[in-house]
Amino acid sequence: MQSVTQQLSPGVRPKRRDRVLVGVNIAIGVILAYLVLFPLGMLIYSSLKDSELKLPFEIPGFTLGNFTNILTSHRLAEVALNSLIFVLGTVAVALVISVSLAYLFERTDIPGRRFLAPSTLAPMAVPATVMAVAWVLTANPANGPLAILVERVFGFTVDIYSLPGMILVAGIFGVPGMYIMLAPTFARLNLEFEEAAATSGAGWLTRTRKVVLPLTLPAITAASMMLVVIALEEFAIPAILGMPDQIFVFASLVQAALQPPSGQSNYGQASAYGVLLVLLSLVMIAVYRRQTRESHRFQVVGGKGYRATPVRLGRWRVPVVVIVTLYVLVAIIVPILTLIWTSLTPFLQPIRLGSFGSLSFANYAAIFANPALSHALFNTVVISLVTATLTAGFAFWLALASTRGGRVGKALFDLSFLVFAIPSVVLGVAVLFLYLFLPFRVYGTIWIIVIALTTRYIPRGSRMIQTSLLQLDGGLEEVGRVSGATTGTVLRRIVFPLAAPAVSRTWLWVFANALGELPIALLLSSSDNRTVVVLLWDMIGESANYPEASALAVLLLALSAVSVWWVNRRGFQQHM
Repeated sequence: MQSVTQQLSPGVRPKRRDRVLVGVNIAIGVILAYLVLFPLGMLIYSSLKDSELKLPFEIPGFTLGNFTNILTSHRLAEVALNSLIFVLGTVAVALVISVSLAYLFERTDIPGRRFLAPSTLAPMAVPATVMAVAWVLTANPANGPLAILVERVFGFTVDIYSLPGMILVAGIFGVPGMYIMLAPTFARLNLEFEEAAATSGAGWLTRTRKVVLPLTLPAITAASMMLVVIALEEFAIPAILGMPDQIFVFASLVQAALQPPSGQSNYGQASAYGVLLVLLSLVMIAVYRRQTRESHRFQVVGGKGYRATPVRLGRWRVPVVVIVTLYVLVAIIVPILTLIWTSLTPFLQPIRLGSFGSLSFANYAAIFANPALSHALFNTVVISLVTATLTAGFAFWLALASTRGGRVGKALFDLSFLVFAIPSVVLGVAVLFLYLFLPFRVYGTIWIIVIALTTRYIPRGSRMIQTSLLQLDGGLEEVGRVSGATTGTVLRRIVFPLAAPAVSRTWLWVFANALGELPIALLLSSSDNRTVVVLLWDMIGESANYPEASALAVLLLALSAVSVWWVNRRGFQQHM
């Protein structure tokens, strides 16, 4: 095919195509440097400045004092221990639940799977801020229905404002993502290995321990490493549940140093904490990538003779269904119902039949009468729409370079993976300092949030689209070129129509996630660019008006749920 192309246009079309690819790669490199490397450079620059109260670029000279103060502070040990316990606990909770669910739904004849499996993925439609608020209302010691029930039945008090409370909520929140990564591995596992072990007399527990878990270990390890990175950057849940008792992890400490209750920001210390958090994330990302590269050594599904016969639960079917249903009820349904209940009450009160007469939509009327809401809602919709459009466009461009742009394109694609190692709260700090320094009037507008969110979502969006592009046969493009079509025409008439479903799913995914993004919006917010999730944060932190905050949270939940439902309706499957 290539020789035919060269005969039709000897020495001209290949050179022109090469020039186009070089130009595309240069443009992508410049944009990545602007979006990723410049903010990181500003973060490192700020961490080397003794800028306790002043902006970093207002201070002459450089110093390692911020790192020295952090590393010699007793607070570092406390925060590091909290972060370690929080991350390991979150991964442990999510791992046990997600592995159990993946095994049950993908390898057994558990009844009610069509209802239970989607129900366990419901937290995907709940922004982390809303999830944290829902659990505060459900398990607070004063009037939370779950806390009251546990105290009456078991005789001990539940305190959601604690490290175990943070771990429980974050673990449940992490289950859907881990389940999505593990489910295909369990579904594709050839049951002949188990049957061979059963023939040898091994029981179910022995087969699971010695056959199933070792074969799925690479996928479990990779999913765990990715959840470690996600837990390290988790902000909303530790902030809402931990700050009342001054329980800090690294992510919440960065925000507290930049936006302390006293109002006196410590820019240098916040930057130094951010640099340390990036280094931790880089280590975890490196481990994750190594695990995913080596997972082919454990492939156990062949192209022939594969049978997917479900494991029969027998007399355990009913108990297993009861346990899974109880998990869905306690972990997901009760918190959401409590949130809706609180949004209809005039003040915080337990759920009881005698209070149904006091329910009303007054809280919804109050927030709709609040002029700040309409402005915040407008900002949220515009930010989400523009972020989704920019991210989908650039992600397609980047994915195209990685699959059609040679080694340079692949190198740029790999460079974008660096963003995975930048926690959202740190990215918000870096973008904040960069646009306070640059002579562009971006700070205080919605565009600074759009830039930060686009940077955050580009790596994952480009990987979603790359998977689709890798499945396209290059012969289709060669036929177009042989017919005399230019590179632009081939892309417009052949490549993009075939990749359009992946691009649209990426757009929808980014839109749904941008709606509830808190740390970036919070750090970059001002009176003119506040979003709905920032308004919700202010309602909780400043006025502690939980009934109205719950009404706002329900609206945000509804908007997010519709977006996630639409993503799933389009057949989206998340890829890392």
